[in-house]
Amino acid sequence: MVKKVLVILGTSRQGGAVVEALVACGDAFDVYATTRSTTGKGALQLESKGVKCVPFTFDAAAAKAALEAVQPELVFFTTLMGSRAVEGGQGKLVVDAIKAHGSVEHVVYSSVASADVAPDAVAHFKSKLDVENHLKASGLSFSILRPVAFFENYDDPPNFNALKKGGCASLWPGDLRIKHVACVDIGKAAVVMFKDPAAWRGKTLDCASADLTGDEVAAALSAASGVACTYSPAMPRFVLRCFMKDLAAMVEFFEETGYATTDIAAFKKVVPDALDARGFFDAKGQWSNGEKFSPA
Repeated sequence: MVKKVLVILGTSRQGGAVVEALVACGDAFDVYATTRSTTGKGALQLESKGVKCVPFTFDAAAAKAALEAVQPELVFFTTLMGSRAVEGGQGKLVVDAIKAHGSVEHVVYSSVASADVAPDAVAHFKSKLDVENHLKASGLSFSILRPVAFFENYDDPPNFNALKKGGCASLWPGDLRIKHVACVDIGKAAVVMFKDPAAWRGKTLDCASADLTGDEVAAALSAASGVACTYSPAMPRFVLRCFMKDLAAMVEFFEETGYATTDIAAFKKVVPDALDARGFFDAKGQWSNGEKFSPA
């Protein structure tokens, strides 16, 4: 029986990856995605793949309308990074709308690894924990994905971190070991949960495929691109502390504890072909400006 799946934030990095993984299953799922505009570029790209788009913003009326329009059996959602109150409120709104709708069989929420042990100062971790707890208390059938740092963050022009020839950057020191995952593999994990909701009901899966320093990420980029690359912190720590306290607290948490309990082997049992850094950059194949890599 074909199941209707509604992917909330279908043009976001994670939402888009879930959509791609669902579409790759052929006729197993009838895929719907929410977008801010059903006539925008992102929506048109999804529709070209057979995905049906419905409008959505984070308010109760829009959430209710999207659910009524689609009548999904399955729902995936994540939240947009913001203050603890704002992001937590977004997630709770979605959970409440799904519960009120009454006919959704299973929900997959993408949170963040170590949300439960991060200090309160890492607000964008704790906001996701608030959503997790609200979902757990809702009575809905659910499972939770907890991804670590995204490989995609190394090419993130909207946040002033485009992947430029000769280097890559992130927020932490180059010798600090951080666990990573690609969004494509988060999407694959979500599909595993949707294919067998009973097996995943009430369970949480950390999503990580590699444990790397920034310098090791740069070495993988060098091999994939054919250009010698170096890693550098995206900005000085004092700038983070002055203007981005949440992110500064996250880096300090990474230096002290981070994703220590996340089990890469456990994730690879669910997604055996999960990408390492070289695999991610090989698949990407180009710099942010569109110039193709030229590996030896």
